[in-house]
Amino acid sequence: MRVLVTGASSGIGEAFARWHAARGDALVITGRSAEQLQRVAVDLRSAGATVQIVVVDLATAAGVDSLVAQAGDIDVVVANAGITHAATVGTTDREELDRLSYLMSTGVVRLCESLVPAMLQRGRGEVVVVSSIAAFTPMRKAGPYAAAKSAVTAYARSLALEVGSKGVRVVAVCPGYVHTDLHRRAGLEHLTTNLPEWMWLEPDDVVRDTRRALARGKTVVVPGLVYRLVRPFLASSLTQGVWRRMTRR
Repeated sequence: MRVLVTGASSGIGEAFARWHAARGDALVITGRSAEQLQRVAVDLRSAGATVQIVVVDLATAAGVDSLVAQAGDIDVVVANAGITHAATVGTTDREELDRLSYLMSTGVVRLCESLVPAMLQRGRGEVVVVSSIAAFTPMRKAGPYAAAKSAVTAYARSLALEVGSKGVRVVAVCPGYVHTDLHRRAGLEHLTTNLPEWMWLEPDDVVRDTRRALARGKTVVVPGLVYRLVRPFLASSLTQGVWRRMTRR
């Protein structure tokens, strides 16, 4: 199979790339850092994997179009590229908001709308949309992020309803906190010390639960037992209050 993984230079995306490489799948890995992608590619190739690198900015329409043109026929899409964003309302400039929305919502839709029709013609394929637990709960100072994740989760569920009976499996993966580089890059390093270890997942945990969900025909999966247990209560005032105290700087 030929597998496209966006945001593959670290974290969850890299974990998905390594899982598929271990299966012998051919990989197309994308990200904005050529250096980081090359590091991942060298490791995967040393293990015998076929890897194509595409350096691209998926926060723009031109970037998504470029990726589609370079990727060719794809059997599996792992739409993982994303950022973490937290800011008081009105303090994020318009360009950054537009980039956030395109990267994690509109661009994912555009990517799938470009690649899934060929999967339908072949009668097989998989689409993994890496969303967030934020799709199910309000998030103080993270409204744009929660909105993007809610939208892309809704798209994945609708796509699954449309193509599931035609050989294409779709799942939206909605993890909570995962040990990746995203929080450091967003200036949220304090979360790694403020939050207890039981609230954190590893990237491989996300991959494992995603594969289980696909095998069982689920269209939405929340990785980690703790998050599955607390999901119904995330929007309660009590949970929101505890969460606010735990994530305070």
